[in-house]
Amino acid sequence: MDWYSSCGKYHTQTFAHESRLSSLPDDWRRELAALWRLEADINNGAYLQFLVNWGRDTYEYAIQGLKKIGASRMAEIIDICQLLVDEHIDVTKFVADHEAISAGKAFDDLQKGLPQEIVARIYELSYEFMGYPDDVASLGMRHYGSLIQGDSQG
Repeated sequence: MDWYSSCGKYHTQTFAHESRLSSLPDDWRRELAALWRLEADINNGAYLQFLVNWGRDTYEYAIQGLKKIGASRMAEIIDICQLLVDEHIDVTKFVADHEAISAGKAFDDLQKGLPQEIVARIYELSYEFMGYPDDVASLGMRHYGSLIQGDSQG
């Protein structure tokens, strides 16, 4: 059983429901989908890409999942990133204002709405996240493995 495939499976299950995490029946499935999104997007374009693509609710499930598995440094990293954004932008309003435009434009607008030193710090933290200071796969499988194996819906 592979960590990334297992998380990706739950992420994929949301596609039939406009990618809403609420379409998954349990918090643990939502956490796994959120962790897949977090890892995929930070590794592809840093924290701001993750936030623009998936929003604050996915952050909430991802941080919950990281804390549950004991990935304390990675949880701390994304908490700091989110706090930096929250200090300067109301993400809920930002996402609502940008729903009708492309993700690329929303990403550009988010970066422009933040002070450059904050953007630089978020990228610095994102690169630290990409270095995997916690072994998410091992920690995740230790915590969620029995749930994934016993999942008749997955």
